[in-house]
Amino acid sequence: MSYYPRLQPFEYKNIYNILENNQDPIAIRIDINCPTQNGRIPHRNGDINLRLETNAYLLKTYSKLAPIIILAHQGRKNPPTQKPDKDYTNLLDHHLILSNISDIRIHYVEHHPDETWDEYSNRLAKQVKNTQPGEAVLMDNVRIGDFEKKYTPGSPYIPLFQELNLAAYINDGLPLWHRADASLMFARNVAPVYIGHISMKELRTQHRIIHDKGRKVMIIGGKKPKFEAIPNLAEKMDILTAGVTGILTAKLMGNEIGPMNDALLATVFQGMEKEINQYEQLLEEYSIEYPTDFVLSQPNNLSMNNRYNVPLRDLTKPEWEQYSIYDIGTATVKQYTKTINTGGYNWRIRAGPNGVYEENFNNGIRLIENILGTGFVALGGDTVEELQHNDLCKPIMYSDGTVLLGGGSHVKGFAGLPYPCIEDLLNNQQ
Repeated sequence: MSYYPRLQPFEYKNIYNILENNQDPIAIRIDINCPTQNGRIPHRNGDINLRLETNAYLLKTYSKLAPIIILAHQGRKNPPTQKPDKDYTNLLDHHLILSNISDIRIHYVEHHPDETWDEYSNRLAKQVKNTQPGEAVLMDNVRIGDFEKKYTPGSPYIPLFQELNLAAYINDGLPLWHRADASLMFARNVAPVYIGHISMKELRTQHRIIHDKGRKVMIIGGKKPKFEAIPNLAEKMDILTAGVTGILTAKLMGNEIGPMNDALLATVFQGMEKEINQYEQLLEEYSIEYPTDFVLSQPNNLSMNNRYNVPLRDLTKPEWEQYSIYDIGTATVKQYTKTINTGGYNWRIRAGPNGVYEENFNNGIRLIENILGTGFVALGGDTVEELQHNDLCKPIMYSDGTVLLGGGSHVKGFAGLPYPCIEDLLNNQQ
């Protein structure tokens, strides 16, 4: 499945001609979700998240048409029974960064504690009506409202944006398209919908990869399981694993990984017994590679002199009982490098960090440095932050590689799984 040809009629490229005399507001859904530290967006040597930077420059262009209403999120709002997502916060830092880079006036309408949606939306509407072309209004984290989790025809967004008389809605949130979020799907009820520049650009790359008949390989890492996509991916490309998927794959292939790592898997994959069983059956059918060694450390002491490269076969030795896996090992880097560079692959896709890059476990970065060049593709989310942390975005792009802001959405796109908001748009186009 490739959405790119079917979405070309919705591409934003000619909207200037359509709306050049318009004064009504334009809404845009973007993805500026960033890793946080203590509730704030961290800056390293003045660097900022690539998603924020890219969208900020585009906002300056969009705002020349009409007042802009920006919809965005940060982190996940978990149910009260679950531990709060450490990245779930408001958009104050995002507002400051977007304002500084775009150099346009952006009004931030912050959500007040205990404020109802009606109270908030009334304040928002008042601000929008007093905003001029060349300016923008940033809504607070759209995930504050529980109704954001899944779109329904009675979405509270619909009466709000009908009142604001939207001239257009730009969906530039491809990194979220694998979800049925209300802010992605309500707009066809109130305004013409267009697909934004970032999303169409990334769809072109996705389309090219899907329809290339050459060989493809994906390194699947990261903190989140990708069980839904892996069965379809395994039919289309070779798969190497790292991150939590690599640890799980090693265990399912009959290797003991030690008590600390067993506990990690039990936490990450809680309630996913069915998916794990299906994945184990997949491992019997396809040759999916997993790490042969790992870097271990103790959670309470991550110093450089307490990091050890340990072969997989040794993880059960008593001396490693209090140690956890934090990265792939050096032998795995060499093995994966050889596999990829001698495999005749047209596309080499990196999906998710291979280690805990936030603490400078960077063997996954060494692997990227060994395989970058034409046909190398890094998929967004945590990968983008990891690349920026190691100053690798520009080397990848300048060596004819590609950095895509979408992460899990592209993994599912390559697997041929549907995007709810796009299916809804295409099935209901006039």
